[in-house]
Amino acid sequence: MSEVDPFRTQREPTAGFPAELSAEGFDDAQEIGRGGFGVVYRCIQPALDRTVAVKVLTSDLDPDNLERFLREQRAMGKLSGHPNIATILQVGTTGRGHPYLVMQLHARGSLESSIRGGGPLDWASVLHLGVKLCGALEVAHRTGILHRDVKPGNILLTDYGEPQLTDFGIARITGGFETTVGTVTGSPAFTAPEVLRGDSPTAGADVYSLGATLFCALTGHAAFERRSGEQVVAQFLRITSEPIPDLRGCAIPDPVCTLLEQAMAPATGRPASAVEFGEQVRRVLRCPAPPRCHR
Repeated sequence: MSEVDPFRTQREPTAGFPAELSAEGFDDAQEIGRGGFGVVYRCIQPALDRTVAVKVLTSDLDPDNLERFLREQRAMGKLSGHPNIATILQVGTTGRGHPYLVMQLHARGSLESSIRGGGPLDWASVLHLGVKLCGALEVAHRTGILHRDVKPGNILLTDYGEPQLTDFGIARITGGFETTVGTVTGSPAFTAPEVLRGDSPTAGADVYSLGATLFCALTGHAAFERRSGEQVVAQFLRITSEPIPDLRGCAIPDPVCTLLEQAMAPATGRPASAVEFGEQVRRVLRCPAPPRCHR
């Protein structure tokens, strides 16, 4: 029997969502994904004769959080022209008050599903992925929006294989899980240690999460994934006190190993911005033939 994941938000009844979406002009809703924060449907939008993805949040939002959700998603809509940010087509609330956002349909799914189905990426592909996602975070941070939950599941792939970040800011308004220092939003294995300790998220925390995502893309697993039978506090202790697993001894160039170690270092030793991290990634890519890790 598989263990129940305590980090997943308790699911609320969603049987009425298709009818609510139909009333909003989105027909034939077919569930294609479900996570801690909401349910994603593939829908037909007859008014524009197109197929779209509609994410309905399952958490009840108070008026302040609802307004914040709508405001931030509208702001992200202005950034949808960036090739590595998922296009927000529309935001709103259903007749029963459930917030939703309408996006371009990504038939190829997420980076997470790609890794699960096809295994990890080669190091050069991981670095190219990092450059693109640094650019996406850079423009969002410039607008004043933190992502707060960068992870493989929040990176969608276009029909051409381009990565696009999605779900900016949603973790902040849809709750989280309690720790001894308060409520933590986001996914623990991809959350910066200082945030797990109770510090406010920063651009540097998004950089950590991106570094953790690149580690996962390179190895096929999170650096601090929860072990079978491991208690929550033990996982938190590893994340907040241990260095990331040493990839030296693998067929990965030394500069790539160092790059990930720096991205997932304590806050004071980490690139403070997506711009800085992106430049570091580019420097490694420009190396004609990076040396291999020592075996």
